[in-house]
Amino acid sequence: MADSHPPYAAGGREGRRTIWLDTVVGPLGFGWLSDRLPGELPPSLLYAVVAVVGTNAATLLYNLSTGADVIYTTNPYYALEVVLLPAAVVAARSLHREYDQAMAEMRVAERASDPAALLEIVPEWFPWVLFGIAVATQGIFPGPVDPSDVTAAFGNFVILPFIYTPIVVQFFATYFAIEILAPIRLWHSDVGIDFLDPEGVGGLRPIGELIKKSYYYIAVGLVGYALITYAPFVEWGWTVSTEANALFTTIWVVTIAGVAFGVFVLHRFMYREKREEIRLLKEQLRTRLENPYDVKSYAVPAEEEAAVEDLRERIRRVSDTSEYPATFSIWSQLLLSIVLPKAIQYVLAGL
Repeated sequence: MADSHPPYAAGGREGRRTIWLDTVVGPLGFGWLSDRLPGELPPSLLYAVVAVVGTNAATLLYNLSTGADVIYTTNPYYALEVVLLPAAVVAARSLHREYDQAMAEMRVAERASDPAALLEIVPEWFPWVLFGIAVATQGIFPGPVDPSDVTAAFGNFVILPFIYTPIVVQFFATYFAIEILAPIRLWHSDVGIDFLDPEGVGGLRPIGELIKKSYYYIAVGLVGYALITYAPFVEWGWTVSTEANALFTTIWVVTIAGVAFGVFVLHRFMYREKREEIRLLKEQLRTRLENPYDVKSYAVPAEEEAAVEDLRERIRRVSDTSEYPATFSIWSQLLLSIVLPKAIQYVLAGL
């Protein structure tokens, strides 16, 4: 089902893209505040900045007032989360906008008989499902937390699942919608592919570019996570837990699986459309030939020569269309971005 929320905000900020996190935090006062602040600061980004900076500042002040250890003295890279979490909202909003642009460039609204599912990137239920899974997982596998450490316990059971997790969920819901839901919807649609595309990728280059860009954001996040987790230049006894190692590898593998799934489905979609179009053109060609199944004796009637030449050109154009929605340069860049986070993890873990 398509998202029942309007894709663009009404009221004082017309034309601004609305995402799931906007609808969650808007009623908490961030929508009201966003409308009254100058510029274009959406509720989701306003929430991310206030929540992340606020919780870090409050935790720091509490630890200083009680004499407890401050996380930044043992792992200064931990401060990166103040940048990475708001950046995740910026990335999600960017991917929403670029998805809208991709659908417009592909003219989906004109070509599809039922474009609604393709035009709205993230269905309403999807982020809630991810949020429920994330909170349940955090509750079942909370990691090593000392109950006597008030800030660690509060952070692990309140801040992480209920304040930070919605931000992370928004990004991953957008990411997996692009990598999994959009290709599946395209497969079941009647959009087809554009065999007149001069780039030879069936008019699906915008989707290929979006797949690449969405993983770029994942790569940046994983590099930041590796720095926070492994802190190679810290000499205060910082250690990496088995859970942290497993989480890094799991995210890396799952996100790669998302890319692989999206590319595979789009490949099969393009292969199916290409084979079907060639089959139809061949049938038309054979009806215009004499002895069409015998290469030694077939003939082209004089009155059919122009039509036959036209059909042969159409078949050639369809055959030359790639079965993948991107060029070699796009895939080579994507491969590099996939390898980079794991390579950095290995380097940092070995220092």
